[in-house]
Amino acid sequence: MKQKIFRFFLMIIVIISIIAYFFGLADSAFRKIYPSRNPISYFINSIKYFVLWVLPYWWIIIIIGAVFFTLLYWAFLKLKFYFQKS
Repeated sequence: MKQKIFRFFLMIIVIISIIAYFFGLADSAFRKIYPSRNPISYFINSIKYFVLWVLPYWWIIIIIGAVFFTLLYWAFLKLKFYFQKS
């Protein structure tokens, strides 16, 4: 069960990071700092912006969100086990 919960925790970290990545693309600072016309350079610049600008500010929010959703998942599993047992 611990492996299942840890796998869920990692999956939530990835999902929230992807959401933060797309929010970072919508940021006006991304277009000002990394202007590009080429799709390949746009992708590379977006990864650089995400790693150098978005993650340093959002990592604590990503971790807290992942812990919160993992605790909800754990509580759901406990309730499910409790009601199946009765």
